[in-house]
Amino acid sequence: MAAKVIEAIRALERDRFRAMVDGDVPVLDKLLSDSVSYVHTNGKRETKRQFIEAISGGHRRYRQIELQSQEVLPLGSDTCVVTGRALVEIEANNGALLFPIAYTAIQAQEGGHWRLVAWQATRCALE
Repeated sequence: MAAKVIEAIRALERDRFRAMVDGDVPVLDKLLSDSVSYVHTNGKRETKRQFIEAISGGHRRYRQIELQSQEVLPLGSDTCVVTGRALVEIEANNGALLFPIAYTAIQAQEGGHWRLVAWQATRCALE
């Protein structure tokens, strides 16, 4: 059971990262909880609407998100804590920015579907 949940969460995280790069609003809308708290590496906190609008409006462009490591810890049957590292490339005014992050994500069951309820990321030093 736990192995199936872990694999499902890994797939959802991959789908979310891909949707962020592709600007796929319907997928993001499905994968994010309406009450998500999304905290970026610069400390800015966004609601679901703010996060999706920044992507769909072209104000935030993810070029790539490359997962480097990921641990999924199921807590009971309806919550998972995901920790990991990724390499993120975003489009900035003066070209591309590429930086490594460490993150914590909380996935929880809402109405029979897994959804991201919290995200917090920190920039890391290049190793």
